[in-house]
Amino acid sequence: MVILFGKKKETVPAIYTVETCTACGDKVRRVFEEGDYVFLSKGESLCKNCGSSSTMMVSAIYGEYPPEKNAAPST
Repeated sequence: MVILFGKKKETVPAIYTVETCTACGDKVRRVFEEGDYVFLSKGESLCKNCGSSSTMMVSAIYGEYPPEKNAAPST
């Protein structure tokens, strides 16, 4: 059980990593991998937008809780 902002959370958030191309600025979100940290540049990463090699850098790591099942639908 996780307590966040005074509320009990039974579910664990999904952790994501955002990689940004230093050449063209394109951003890609992927599932967090152990060893990821902000400003990490992996040599094998290629930008899918511009094709530049070794320019993808981790720019953010964050978690998202799944939507609550009992939440009222928005109209």
